[in-house]
Formats: sequence, structure tokens, C-alpha cells
Amino acid sequence: MKVWLRASVAMIALAGGAHAAIAQTAAAPDPVANQQADSPTAADPQDGASEIVVTGIRQSLARAAEIKRESTAVVDSIVAEDIGKLPDLTTASALQRVPGVQVVVGGNNEIVGARIRGLDDIVTTLNGREIFTGVGRGFAFQDLPAEALAGVDVYKSNSAERIEGGVAGGVNLRLRRALDFKELTLSGSARATYLQEAGSKNTINPAVSLLAANRWSTGIGDIAAMASLSYQRNEYARPIAWNDWTRSTNAAPGSTTPNLQSPTGFAAATEFGHYERPQANFSVEWAPDTSTKIYVEGLYAGYRGNVFQARPTFRGFTATSFQAQAGDTCEDFAVGPDGYYTSNLRGPANPTGTGTIQRLCNATGYTARNLEYYTATVANKASTDIYVMATGFNKEFGALTWNTDFSYESSTSRNNSFRVDIGKRIPELIQVRDVDHEVQATMPGNPMNDPAGLTFVNGMTEDINRSRGTLWSVMSDMKYDFDGVLDYIQGGVRVARRKADFEQYLGGPPAPGGSFVTPLATAGLPADILAQAPGVPQMNEGASFLQIDPEYLLKESIKRQFRTLYRISPDTPAFDPTRDYDAQEKAYAGFLQAGYAFGLSDTISVDGMVGARLTRTDRTIAGAGRVTDPVTSTSRVVLVNRSTSDTDLLPNASARIKFGGGLQARFNYSKTLSRPSFGQLNPGLSYVVSYVNTIQNSGSGGNPDLKPQKADSYDASLEYYFGRSNYVSAVAFYRDIKDRVITGTEVRTIDSLQYVISTPRNLGSAKIKGIEVGGQLFLDFLPEGLDGAGLIGNFTIIDSEVTTPGDRLQGLPLLGVSKYNFNAGLIYEKYGVSARAIYTYRSQYFDADITNGLSLRPVSIPVGLNGIRAAGRLDFGLNYDLTSNITVSLAGTNVTGQRTRNFESREDFVREVRNDDTTYSLGVRFNF
Repeated sequence: MKVWLRASVAMIALAGGAHAAIAQTAAAPDPVANQQADSPTAADPQDGASEIVVTGIRQSLARAAEIKRESTAVVDSIVAEDIGKLPDLTTASALQRVPGVQVVVGGNNEIVGARIRGLDDIVTTLNGREIFTGVGRGFAFQDLPAEALAGVDVYKSNSAERIEGGVAGGVNLRLRRALDFKELTLSGSARATYLQEAGSKNTINPAVSLLAANRWSTGIGDIAAMASLSYQRNEYARPIAWNDWTRSTNAAPGSTTPNLQSPTGFAAATEFGHYERPQANFSVEWAPDTSTKIYVEGLYAGYRGNVFQARPTFRGFTATSFQAQAGDTCEDFAVGPDGYYTSNLRGPANPTGTGTIQRLCNATGYTARNLEYYTATVANKASTDIYVMATGFNKEFGALTWNTDFSYESSTSRNNSFRVDIGKRIPELIQVRDVDHEVQATMPGNPMNDPAGLTFVNGMTEDINRSRGTLWSVMSDMKYDFDGVLDYIQGGVRVARRKADFEQYLGGPPAPGGSFVTPLATAGLPADILAQAPGVPQMNEGASFLQIDPEYLLKESIKRQFRTLYRISPDTPAFDPTRDYDAQEKAYAGFLQAGYAFGLSDTISVDGMVGARLTRTDRTIAGAGRVTDPVTSTSRVVLVNRSTSDTDLLPNASARIKFGGGLQARFNYSKTLSRPSFGQLNPGLSYVVSYVNTIQNSGSGGNPDLKPQKADSYDASLEYYFGRSNYVSAVAFYRDIKDRVITGTEVRTIDSLQYVISTPRNLGSAKIKGIEVGGQLFLDFLPEGLDGAGLIGNFTIIDSEVTTPGDRLQGLPLLGVSKYNFNAGLIYEKYGVSARAIYTYRSQYFDADITNGLSLRPVSIPVGLNGIRAAGRLDFGLNYDLTSNITVSLAGTNVTGQRTRNFESREDFVREVRNDDTTYSLGVRFNF
């Protein structure tokens, strides 16, 4: 698709910095959008060059490069080539092409979790207004279809007029507006996507969009209206296989091979199902004269999903015979009485410790006979509804510009999850532990596909939750332009009121009579209660197996049957008040900023800005926690209500030096902050007693004493623009971060039981620095036919370090940060053909602190971390213009079948493999 071409193009045009003239006021005119509306072509932005008309991908690249070049801040932009034609199929996919942006693959095979230079503390705005999902601070980019966008701006440095809230930076999503269109316009698209992964082999996933706009010249000025709709539905499957926590084989009752460290078992899962995303947005604008614009605009973005999981688990250490194959790597491990990791080692300083140092060799695989097996079936019904409404005006009084915007957002998410486990003993499990992360396991005869002997296992669990966030905001700013060294002065205010509330029920009873006691066949459930689950390639070579039919678990009548069977009330559980929290936050901000510009010589000039933003946040959050004694079932509730206030001054300064001939440099400084999410601040504590002895008792809690993260950010770039839309650039950056928030684990004893509690904390200090290089080159010098080719690429190296003295992560890289990532691509556009192939790579990184987990690790590794191996994806797009108004397209993602592979602390401690999907899309687009 041109979509694909645009992505890489735009992404490259991003590498340096562009300050889009969206001021604090959301609806201020966007120069790039206006440029797109005002002319179907764009001039190449080169000093002294004659105007050269370019179209299509080339045009979108030229626009993005011009934003980059004319900026006084560090901003990268993705510009839609045409209406509804962002470079990639999804917003998050397009973002991965931006220099320094790193992403992950989500559970439903979508690209999610964008990070700017390794950091995920991003403030997201929609047409300049803050937007979020549920009760979080961030926005799920995948919830806004790419067809809705005119472009995306990625801010890597801050300036005073920008809404505060992102240590990493900000992303502004730009919708089209009514006055972008000069005449009656009708545009639309239809796309069918084929997903190759198991469970979706015969499924074609549709996506459609339609936009209509018109402009009328009347006696009271120009009036314009625009409406856009889109819809997509995806059936998908994502299989996963993993080794369970490693443990000393000395603790396996049936072990005949002692003194080894081996996984306690093998597990797999397939997440499958379908989701839908409807979206609509509109814009009505009135321009009574050339100096005035009044507008009303709105957005609805929705998500509906029925998500299922089949999770077979094999408890190798429950086998009556367990024989492992010894490897040649032997090390010292800290081992507790249960064979798992412990920090409570016995020694002179701790004579009552229960753990010892044991010399263990690695197990490369094992065979377990007569072992316990179960499959967990999870059915989840989820929905998200986001509504945004805004109105305001832009007015010019000669050199004075005044912008004011009023907006409201409501974001509600609902999830209803129901889980039932069934299992039995099976004759044999043969598992291979492979350094290359190709986890493999075989169960001869596939006994999991035989209903004979199936019983209820573990417990039944329901997770019902609802979260809702609202935001009222008013922004107003003024800017006065001068004709001299002082270029302009601007100032403004913003007042915002945010509310967030969360409700949840989480829990359920153990299996009736205990695990492996009550036969499924005697439960009185429908005769067809069992269904075939999609297979996992690493388990029995992808053979299917039986699970509870997840479609049944969506039906309230069946849920009532299960609740009765599990000896609790058949009614839907009410929300647990001790898991709820309510938050209210008022934010006040004011800014003052001045721009300057002057010449040093006939060819050298300097411009930039200096400013500061003053913010105050008043917040109240109320929550509770319940602590339950598992023996007496008595509990006590602790209510917590906490109020906090923060006042921060955020200065910024920038300078751009233009040397002439297309060469320029820029320098930026800004102080940024990120506020903790409401979930992180929730003062309540909740926990779950595990029904499975190989799964830890666990819990989670917030930390109301969390402080905002802050960073001093420095950027410097050198850029050279030449030829027709070509450039190369290099950007160096440095971040000094204070009070970085991470989520870690700590062991707590509650009512004499140990729990591993997941809780956020302020890390202290950290530093991150790096270099981004990028460029694009169109090969106009080649012979006719070949002169439509071009090269695009960028490369980022990031060095990060936790610098908090005494913290267990001191000296280690920041979690979630890859040291290297790059994009490299080829494009072609001529004779109505547009084509792109691009490879995106991200190096190894660690994403979680598992120091207090059960899994063994050598004493030479004091900190346990979950790691993700390096990986790359190859995508392509091919488009052909049937006419000047109709284009057909073919696109593919992850065509090399790259998988996500996890490990614990180091790569030979294999953890899991996730089978990322390969997709192919065929589409048509029209524009009249």
C-alpha cells in the first residue's frame, strides 16, 4: 500500500526536529495540514531552489522534511500522503518507523507500546488536546485507526506552549478539519487482511473508511463541514509457549537426576478471538473573514472484543518419574527448601536462614511420566468508548493572535473475564530446553484431546472491572509578532479537571472438592461444553486439544451453572469496594515564551525561543485494601484517603543556526515531567492466594507517595538538506531523570503467608543518552524508469543507566530500553506504481524486575530480570493507481515470520517464545 511507503518516508523525515506551530490551544491552525489543503503539490524546501512539483509519497516526505527543517524544537512528523493514507495500517505501526521510537507486539498481534528513546512516559494529544484511555495517563494508539489521521507529530523536546506530562516526549495525533478542503470531497477505502497464524487461516478481516467534506462560500463567510467514519474487524490467534519457573531437581519427588536446575514444567497458550474498532469524527468550521475561525469538532473511538485464551500447563515436578538431561554448565544457586530461589540464606550473619548454596548443572530437557496437566479456559468480553468534544476560536488582530479552546473527554473501559480450569494426569511429557529459544514439548498420543478422565482443577476466577476517566479543559493563549530581533511573545493558561474511578471484583472459589476430584462428566453441563482449542506450534507440533468452550463462558446462564457447581451464589458478583479507587485532579498551568531571530551574516542566521511553563496539580485519591486470613476467612479493611499538591516550573530554550546551502544546526534544552498514573497512586492493596503450589501467592498495590518523574533534556542536531527532498541528519540527546517510576516486586508476609507484591516505586535517578542518525535519498540521477527509486533509513543508539546509589538496579540499563534500533528501506514511485520494503530492528532489552520471583538464578547474577531477545520485522507495500482517483494496494507485515523470544537474566535461561503473526492485506482506495 502507499500506506507502507508513506510510513518509512515519513518516519525518516522525522529524525531531527520540527516545531509544528500548534500552540497550547488545540485548534490553532496547523501549517502542515493547511499546506496539504491549499495545494495538491508541494515545493521542495531547499534554499534558493526553484519550485519543483512532487506528488504522492515524495510529496508526503517533502512535507515531513519541511516540518523537521523549519522547526526550532525537536519534532518528527508522519504526514498522510492523501486523505486516510497514513504510511502504515495502524498508528502504532507508523510510529515504529520514527527514529528512536521502539514498540512491542501486543497479545492480539498488534504493534503497541510506543516508547520514545526507550521511555514510555508520553503525553498524547489529539489536535493539541490531551487524550487518554480509561483511568490511565497514556493513550492506546491502536484504538485510533490510521485512516482517521492527517498526520502524527512526535515531540522529542518540550517547549512552554506544549501541555506538560511526558518525560519521554509527546505525540500529537492530527485529525483532518473541515477548512482543509476547498470543495466537495468524497474519499474512502476498503481493505481485507489475511492473518496467517493458527486459528485464523481462513479468516478475512475487513476494514473500511469513508470521508465526506464540503465548503460553502456564503454572505457570512466560508462554512465547511467534514465527517469521517471507519470500521475494522479482526479475527486473530497468537500462540505462546514457555518454560515454567526453574527449580532444583532435588525437590522433584520422582526425580532420578539430582543436582540439576530445570523448569518445573511446560506451559503454552493461545490468545484468540476477535475485536472491532468503530470510529467517527467530525469538524464544522466557520470563517467569517480571513482573520477569524470558529469551530466545533468531535471524535468517537470504540473497541469491542471477545478475547479467549486456552492455556495448557504441565506440572513436571508432580510426575512419579522425572528424568532430566544434564548439560555442561554448572553453577552455584541460592536454593530454598522448596527448590526455588531464596534470598534467606543460612550463614554466620543469618543462622536461622532456610536456604543453602547448591551446585547445580543446567538441564537441557527432561521426560516426566504420570504428571498433572490442566488447561485454563479464559473468556473475556471487553469494550472501550472514547468521546471527545471541543469548541473554540482563532482570531487575529493584526500582529496579535488569540486562540481559545474548550474540550471534554470521556473514556470508559469495561472488562468481564471468566476462567475455569480442567485437567487430569497424563502418561508422559517430553520437553526440550533450547538455547535458541525454540521451546518444544511433546505429549505422546495427545491425551489432552481425549475427554476421558477430565476433572475440575485449581479454582474458578472472575475478573469484572470498569474504569472511567473524564477531563474538562479550557486553554487560551495569545501571541504578538514583532518585526525585529524579538520575533514574538506568547503566553497562555490552561485549567483542567480530571476525574478517574475504578471498580473491580476479582476472585473465585477453589475447584469443588479440590483439584482433580470432581469429574467434568458429572457436572451436569451441556454435552458440547468442550471445544477444540487452536494449537501451539511448539506443543505437539501444533495439534489441537480440548478446552471448555469459551463461547459458553460468555453466557450468563452458563456462568450461573458454574457458580452453583463451585458452591457460591449463582448471581454475578458485586464490585468489591476494597478494590475500588476514586481520584480527582485539578491542573493549572500558565506559560510565557519569546521567540527571537537575527542574522549573523549574509548566509548565517539564528532563531529560537526561550520560555517557561508553571504548573500546579492538586490531587485527591481514595482507596482501600483487604487482608484476609485464609484459615479463618476473616478479613480486615484499611481505608486510605490521600491528598497531594505539586508545583513545578518547566523552563525551555532553543536555538537554530542556519548556515545556508541547506546546512543547519539546532540546540534545545527543556525540563519535563510525568505524573504517576492513578492506578500507580491507588493506596489500596489487593492480593490472591494461589491454588497452585508452583504459582506464588501474589498481589498488587499502588503507592500514594509517588512523586512526578522529572528530567532535564538536552538535544543537539546537525542537518543537511540537498537536492529534491533529500537530507541527512544526526541528533545527540541526553536525559537526566529524577524519581523515575518503575514497577518492581517485594516479598511481604500477610497473616503468616508470603506474597510477592507488585508495586511501583520512585527509582531515584537515571541517565539516558544517545545518537539518532537518519536520512532519505531519491535517486533522481538514475536513468529513466529507475529514477523513481529512493533509500530511507535511520539508526539510534541509546545508552541508559540507573544511577540511584544503593538501588538493586544501580548500574543496569533502564527497563524497556533497547540499545540499538534501526529502520532501513527501499521505495519506488513512478508510472502510477508505489512500492516500499522496510526492515525494522530492535536489539535485546530487559522489561521486568523478577528478582523476588521463584525462578532459580546463579548467585553470580544478583538481580533477576526478564529479557527480550533482539528481533526484526520486514514489511512491504505495493500500490498501483488504476486512475487518478482509484488506487489498489497489497501489503504484508512480518513476512519473515519473526518471533518474540524471552529469557531470564541471560539468554541460555530460556523462558518463552511468542509466535508473532504474518499478515497480508489487499485494498482499494478512492478519492473524488
